[in-house]
Amino acid sequence: MELANWLQSIAERRWPILPDTLSDLRQACARHSDLIRFTDMANLCLSDPLLLFDLMRMVGGSRSLQQNDVLPSVEKILMLIGLEGTLGRFGRLTPLESVPGRLSPEVIEAVGDWLARGRVAAILAKTWLSQAGELKVEDCYMAALLYNLPACFYLIYRNDIPDKPLLQAVSETFGVAYPQLLEAFVRTMPLPVGLLVLLGKQGGASRRKQILRLAVATANGLEQGWWRATWTVGIEAAARLTGLTFEEAYGGVVNAVRQVALHPRAPGYAHPAKALLLLEGEYHRPRQHAVSTLTDAEQLDLSIREAMRHLANDLHFERVLFFQYVRDNHHLRLRYQLGVAEDQPLRRARIELEPGSFFALLTSKPQSFHAPAAVRAQLRQKYGDPFFTLSGESDFALLTLFSGQTLAGVFYVDHGNSGRAIDEDTYHGFKSLITRLTHRF
Repeated sequence: MELANWLQSIAERRWPILPDTLSDLRQACARHSDLIRFTDMANLCLSDPLLLFDLMRMVGGSRSLQQNDVLPSVEKILMLIGLEGTLGRFGRLTPLESVPGRLSPEVIEAVGDWLARGRVAAILAKTWLSQAGELKVEDCYMAALLYNLPACFYLIYRNDIPDKPLLQAVSETFGVAYPQLLEAFVRTMPLPVGLLVLLGKQGGASRRKQILRLAVATANGLEQGWWRATWTVGIEAAARLTGLTFEEAYGGVVNAVRQVALHPRAPGYAHPAKALLLLEGEYHRPRQHAVSTLTDAEQLDLSIREAMRHLANDLHFERVLFFQYVRDNHHLRLRYQLGVAEDQPLRRARIELEPGSFFALLTSKPQSFHAPAAVRAQLRQKYGDPFFTLSGESDFALLTLFSGQTLAGVFYVDHGNSGRAIDEDTYHGFKSLITRLTHRF
């Protein structure tokens, strides 16, 4: 495929973002409008290059951003779009997931690795520029985040990891140097012209652009080995440009790698830290090794138990139960529980799915349901299901889990020991589980 056609095919599609980012974004957007902060959304955009790309595409073709070399901050862009426009745009995003025969988990992990390198470069450029006394650094941060995106799209289209260094493979495929390909990418999408000032030849040379390029080269070359002169020469050059010692400039690299590893958006976000920790010696490119995989049923069971721990440890629900769907007898029975005493009748609850019953309606599709205490009383009176008596009097929330089109079971959570109500933020955290789990199976 010719470069122009390939770039046009990218421009014609709406691209997914990392699943963990999407979950956090949906949780942020689900809050009351008075509680939604553009600062939080801006930070999410700056943590996932795919989300930043989606936002930049929305505004990139505007006349002001095509005529102005200055790149506004992400928060300012969100404010210009407005809350309604932002929620409308972000509400239609989808997660980046493997598709049998089309997109493998190994490629998705490689994409995460290269997105993580972009984040390392962004943090590193910000650190070096700030230490050099530069006050405006977010434009360089955004440019670094987007630098590796064409290469990530190449991986997705190819659905294979090349043996050669990725940027070299992309350049050889299209017969053009990667910086030139990147300029064509920015123009075709289109993205704000301010990115061309930082990433291309437009605007001439400057110290800011040099530091940005050194940060990108340092992050992308981490796997060469920290002891090799071919890698450390970039840090030495950055130290001279910024007036830092080599140790101070190198400390910026360690800090950037550490920040990305501590705040991952995908498993690949840990790869730069692993590369930096490689021991000195003959370099061998790390490869993913095939391992025995779990069956679908085992993977589902593992995910259920992970969700139980998340609900209890992170969202602090006092009681967490998972009722498994029994197909033969068409009912729900308790499979896992946390926080329910042995003598509680709830442990022995059997939930029937008779037509017209509350749980039959609930389990008809993937969904969640929050019932304050008053609603619980109404449900007990309307449906007469003994479950509403066995489970107590407090607020509760339910969430159905499906594997494909098949019902797997129902999560139940409450603060049944203390009787506390379930606040809005906690319930939104509970609801985000349905996104994570439903998209996983």
